[in-house]
Amino acid sequence: MSKKSNSNCVKLIVNPGAGKTSETANNLKLVTGYLKKNGLKADIVLANSKEKITQFAHRAVKKGYKIVIAMGGDGTVKAVMRGLVSSKVRLGILPIGTENNIAMSLGIPKNLEEACVVIASDNTQKLDLAQVKTSASEKMIFFEMVTLGLSASVYPDVNKVAKGKPSESKNTVSTPDPQETKSMSFLTLDDEPEMEVETLLVMVSNQPGFGKNNLLTPGGIPAESRLDVAVYPDFSKTEILRYLAEISDRGYTGKGKIQHYQAINLKIKMSPKLDIMVDGVALGKGTVSIKLLKNTVRVITTQKNPSKEDPQKDMAEVVPEKQAEPAFPIGEKSINRK
Repeated sequence: MSKKSNSNCVKLIVNPGAGKTSETANNLKLVTGYLKKNGLKADIVLANSKEKITQFAHRAVKKGYKIVIAMGGDGTVKAVMRGLVSSKVRLGILPIGTENNIAMSLGIPKNLEEACVVIASDNTQKLDLAQVKTSASEKMIFFEMVTLGLSASVYPDVNKVAKGKPSESKNTVSTPDPQETKSMSFLTLDDEPEMEVETLLVMVSNQPGFGKNNLLTPGGIPAESRLDVAVYPDFSKTEILRYLAEISDRGYTGKGKIQHYQAINLKIKMSPKLDIMVDGVALGKGTVSIKLLKNTVRVITTQKNPSKEDPQKDMAEVVPEKQAEPAFPIGEKSINRK
């Protein structure tokens, strides 16, 4: 297909396995009608695999589409985002998944007719993504967080918390695990000296939280665009799960034992090596390098990004600029530095 020149033609990538699958066909019929009503013609592609979804999004960029719409849940939206990285193509979101945390965080309505109106409005915000590289995997773009340590064993329970079921998580961790051992974590944040801390879990967040009410950082991710690094040095596995259940009920509690740092580039080593999880995807074990990718994807939301008013401002380069200002702690405790 030749390059798209008709601005009212959009690529609609649908995950038929998202949400209530019995409603997918009817939702798709409704959505194409809503888009047409708002002057947009949809070229539709169906894909279940996240890899295929990313490929279709990347292909849509090459074919010249100005808008690519992700119709699905958070996994579908993230997969489309990866295909649009560093392009000028705008992402529209039609939330039909189970959780729809990304749509919720961007103020995108769950009502599909209203969401189509938002897409037609073309109010665009530039979002930061982040990139992770492990010693055993290729580079991967992520939107929410990287966890090291209790990733694989904790994630099913964290998922229950994210879905608003903290009581189920609490019931699974009523008895401490006497065999649990903490790992030594070695963190290098931007140009700061290496730090070390003994902990079961390190979480690196590009967003202030996950799930419905699970705010992980005090005050959210800062406006100057940095990743939040949280370590839990004095927490047992039981305490970590109880804490995540607690923030699901009450939001960020500011527990003094949690240590928060901010950085643009960081490297984390753990000894012994522990599990790595990136936006719910297991990446094995090993050393992790993470960097923030500023203004990497353009998303159509309910509010216009002020930077859009300046036509000279283009997409930022994927590799973030080196900052003179060092990383700094915002927690109540400090970590031993070598």
